[in-house]
Amino acid sequence: MSASKYRMQISLNVLNHLGLNLYSNRPAVLSEVIANAWDADASEVRVDFDFVEKSITISDDGRGMNLDDVNDKFLLVGYKKRVHEHPLTTGGRKPMGRKGIGKLSLFSIADTIHVYTRKLDSPQESFSMDARVIRKAIESEDPSSSKVYQPRAIPPDGIQISAHGTVIKITDLKKVALNLQTATSLKRRIARRFGIIGTQHGFRVFVNKDEISVSDRGYYHKARFLFRYGNEAFEEYCENLDTDTKTNKRCCYIRPYRFDANGKSDDKGKFCVRGWIAIAGQSSDLDGRDGEENLNRITIMVRGKVAQEDILPTFRIGGMITKFLFGEIYADFLDEDDQEDITTSGRQSISEDDSRYQALKGFIERELKHIWIESNTLKAREGLGRALRSNPLVKEWYEQLNVRSVRNVARRLFGVIEQASIEERYKPQFYASTVLAIETFRAKETLDTLQLVDVDNIESFLNHLSDLDALEAEKYRQIVTERLGVINKLEEHIRANDYERVIQDFLFNRLWLLDPAWERATEGEVQEQTIQTVVEGIPSRGRIDIRYKRVMAGHVIVELKRPSVRVRKTELEDQVRKYLEAVEKELQRMNEPDRRLEAVCIVDALPHGWEDAERRATDEQSLRLYSIRVITYQELIKNAKQAYSKFIAASSELEWLKKLKDSVSADAS
Repeated sequence: MSASKYRMQISLNVLNHLGLNLYSNRPAVLSEVIANAWDADASEVRVDFDFVEKSITISDDGRGMNLDDVNDKFLLVGYKKRVHEHPLTTGGRKPMGRKGIGKLSLFSIADTIHVYTRKLDSPQESFSMDARVIRKAIESEDPSSSKVYQPRAIPPDGIQISAHGTVIKITDLKKVALNLQTATSLKRRIARRFGIIGTQHGFRVFVNKDEISVSDRGYYHKARFLFRYGNEAFEEYCENLDTDTKTNKRCCYIRPYRFDANGKSDDKGKFCVRGWIAIAGQSSDLDGRDGEENLNRITIMVRGKVAQEDILPTFRIGGMITKFLFGEIYADFLDEDDQEDITTSGRQSISEDDSRYQALKGFIERELKHIWIESNTLKAREGLGRALRSNPLVKEWYEQLNVRSVRNVARRLFGVIEQASIEERYKPQFYASTVLAIETFRAKETLDTLQLVDVDNIESFLNHLSDLDALEAEKYRQIVTERLGVINKLEEHIRANDYERVIQDFLFNRLWLLDPAWERATEGEVQEQTIQTVVEGIPSRGRIDIRYKRVMAGHVIVELKRPSVRVRKTELEDQVRKYLEAVEKELQRMNEPDRRLEAVCIVDALPHGWEDAERRATDEQSLRLYSIRVITYQELIKNAKQAYSKFIAASSELEWLKKLKDSVSADAS
């Protein structure tokens, strides 16, 4: 078999320019070989990696080639099959190849290419091409020479094609770490570069005996919202689409797919596409973490094969939404046989000045703006649903909101969290923090501040409110401020000797005036009424009123003396002990004998002899043995003011410390 049998008809310098460095990545190179198999009407393509020999073998069952086909078509760089042959293949396919230079891409990743091919009823042809020989010839070539490179005939080396097909074996790989991980990654990336792989297309591709399927693309499951173009049901591949809470249907939205030369939707437009654009659950699903290929892109496919890796960077669309986008747009109108080739000489992108590309770009840009607006609405709606499902307390809090403006702020912030770059497992914490944030600002009456929060600052903002400190401080400050107002009002009534009003409106419903720990319990109303009847039936001199109350700390009896009455300690002690004994008896009958029982007697004038501080101290100590306390109205006001003024001061200090902490956190971030 003579070496001159095979002729690559091209200048060596042109070959160097077009072939030796044509492509920049392995998936693109292997895609060219697989595309050639499609054009040859192959039904199966097998890509096998030999980790020991460090070689890649691509075999297909296509038409194959005889000697004339090898020389006049395969080795004729620039052979235009669409011009010289029928626009459709024998099997009725639209060929992917156009300029006849894709086969040269193999030199980008390897130095030696072995080709074995056979056409039906013809002998097998076997030859090899060596990039090192080509480079050496290029270095010595006269630029004016028409010298051509001649591939070398080789023996079959055990590769025998029984009927028809082609086998290409790539050896002497350049900068390719061939291992199982590489093979797995290439399988996934090959799956992503073609839209015509699968039994339904009559084109099956195997990598190391494993058939590539739609699921090998590895990104459909990341879609939460899908915007579909054309009739192909891409949503069937998207197992994790959200359910629209408004329609109770999966979040797949059918969009117009025909448009005019300006990219504007038009049912009669000359251009049309099919495909999809999706919104991921979180940006980290797409950003290429853990060695995964970055999926935050919209790929342009032409005739079932990648024509442009990513069109997304050509648009200037603000907002975090762009970080959640990915998709595939099939635009076959970019490669019609009767139109100029739109692909750049590097074969990895599209000429952006072409009017067809400009129309496509205009259409996609309009769609991205629509998706941006629509997805914000969807995420706000879904964010609310996820927030309410995340924690029953969050749901309970939201459902009891009766102020529309507060509900609107909550919905907006839950939606912002949904769009932020927050891992799914942390979102429940952020929903809870949002509740605290809203309540904190609501307490300060500065709820409008939360309208300024967006996806760019939500994480750092809510981190400052991820515990209860800020809300507790503000809520307590609010309660204390309200109570000081009550104390001041009480003081006004006492100055006016309006004791009846004091009894009716203040004291008995606000026992915290006597002790901050005495908050009313939410149970025991029947018990209160029963014991109240008992104590009211016990006569007492100079009494305005008497009340029994059940508090969280136990049981309390409060007696108010008339301002005109001045009692003695012994008289008061005897009287109050009757109350205590009566109440204790009732509690025993009710099976509650062990809870603390106290009595407070409020007077306008101190008991006789208490002008002497020493005697007063002795009497008070004696009364404490029976859990009895005596206090004047004026002392009540004074003690309450002092207690709550201290809390006001402490709360102010906490507020200052909180602001300091927040400023330090902000500086650190």
